[in-house]
Amino acid sequence: MRDHIEDLGGRRFLLSFASLWVCSALLMGSYISDAIYRDIVIATVAAYITGNTVQRVATSKAGKVSE
Repeated sequence: MRDHIEDLGGRRFLLSFASLWVCSALLMGSYISDAIYRDIVIATVAAYITGNTVQRVATSKAGKVSE
């Protein structure tokens, strides 16, 4: 199962994709405004970038400790 998730882009990517998909469906159904949609997209992208950055820093620190 873990390999299949990684083949699809990883947990972080799938969670971001799912949240944007749900948000888009809510926008199309007129349940949220375009301003709320914009805010959710900005927050989701920011969280994705932050998660990747934190992981890279942690991985690089772990690599230096093991050397």
